Amino acid sequence: MNDMVIGRTSSGGRSFPLAFRIEYLRRWDECVEWGAKVRLLREFDLAKGTVDRWLRARDEGDWTASMVATSERSPRRMGNRDRAELARLRVENEALKKKVAQSEAAQQILGKAFELLEGITTSSNEEQTTIPPALMSADEYAAWLKRRKLS
Repeated sequence: MNDMVIGRTSSGGRSFPLAFRIEYLRRWDECVEWGAKVRLLREFDLAKGTVDRWLRARDEGDWTASMVATSERSPRRMGNRDRAELARLRVENEALKKKVAQSEAAQQILGKAFELLEGITTSSNEEQTTIPPALMSADEYAAWLKRRKLS
């Protein structure tokens, strides 16, 4: 089993011949002692997920789909284009978050400015009606007296 040639895929991953996989699974089934399967995984530097995939294919009787190396990628794996797009979208998302924060801050400032201007306008209208009588003209003083019902 150790003399079998293990190849490489186009992406640099290891490729195992069907005979190797069948023999490996035979040895896997023989492992009954505690830790024997882990030792076997380490001996051939294999991931548990790889062996699980081989076992699933064998149990389903589908020796060709998963037991033979395919060029098909796992649906969970992300390609370079997808990674690049994800990175671009993350940068765009951060920029949009900053714009939203700026817009909310501007909205708060404008709201406070409106309240301040409204307060100034209201207070300036009140000030006009509360001019001390000594500073009023005769007509303003007469109107003031009528409003207060003093005349």
